[in-house]
Amino acid sequence: MKKCEHYRSGQLDRQLDPKGRFSLPVDWRPVHGESVYFVKVRVEEIPALRVFTQTAFDRKLSDIESTTDATPAQRDRARGILFGSAVESKVNEQGKLTIPKALAEDYGFTLPGAVRLVGRGELFEIFTPENGKAIQAAEEKARKSDAMISGMLGF
Repeated sequence: MKKCEHYRSGQLDRQLDPKGRFSLPVDWRPVHGESVYFVKVRVEEIPALRVFTQTAFDRKLSDIESTTDATPAQRDRARGILFGSAVESKVNEQGKLTIPKALAEDYGFTLPGAVRLVGRGELFEIFTPENGKAIQAAEEKARKSDAMISGMLGF
């Protein structure tokens, strides 16, 4: 089993400034100089921005390549969709990450305004405050209603 090294966990509320910047806690920041990638996703049918570290993005590409029951054309298409959906960024010297204005507005974020960050190990997701509450409720429901998930978690 892999050790939990530099994993993002928990939920954090942050404020976007008028330029779409928000501060990341030190333990959530990628290795200095490493890129991160924003990808629009739906989690439990709730819109979010997934933020991949370079390591997580590379792992996703590797997962696509190693999907043996996919045809080469399907792997090419999946790779193309991933690259076409990703917006590359970096954390600045002050520890702030910027969501490009068009991307922020497209996903319902208000500039300036609040966002909810949800840690997912090597990556994290960004939700509007309302959608942050909705994902928390959806995950709590899944934990309570799915015996397998409840058993794996042990709570």
